[in-house]
Amino acid sequence: MISQSYNNIVTPELSLYAILNKEFHGFEQDYIVMHCLLKIHKPATFFEIGTNHGTGTQIIKNVLGDNATVYTLDLPTEKIHESLLKTGGGDNVGINCKLPFIQLRGDSTTFNYKDYPCEGYFVDGEHDYDHVTAETLAILRNQPQIVIYHDADIPGVYDAIVDAFKAAGSNYDLYRVIGTRIAYALKKSV
Repeated sequence: MISQSYNNIVTPELSLYAILNKEFHGFEQDYIVMHCLLKIHKPATFFEIGTNHGTGTQIIKNVLGDNATVYTLDLPTEKIHESLLKTGGGDNVGINCKLPFIQLRGDSTTFNYKDYPCEGYFVDGEHDYDHVTAETLAILRNQPQIVIYHDADIPGVYDAIVDAFKAAGSNYDLYRVIGTRIAYALKKSV
């Protein structure tokens, strides 16, 4: 994996109009990197794994605009309700995104990504080796231009990214943005 400097990606011009995500320490830098990567590569179709409350979805839609189709996948409704019964909350999946997007529900490890061939993907669901490996191998069949990963600082996630790309024999360059939780893969030019 190639180390990439934050300052090589984030510039004042590219980060203009970025939505700042301050949900957790470090998220502001992580999501500004994603914002800038999306501005640079401009995927017309994009798929997010892990909707949660939709803050990432709002950031993605803000960058890509109304002409881009954005899909986002979260747990099946019955799985959401199981965890909500324990906490007493409501189903708030995607609630923070006020821009149009397509909400999908399903298990990210068995989801049929072939039905959603996108130019870009954001992997930010379950942060473990098995999920990230399965998700990566499945989405690589669609040959996207860019795949962005959040929480790549977690050893199991990092290992899954490297191992999945190696197993797929893919034609991608892998990057790790120093000082953030972001890693990404760019399809090599032929």
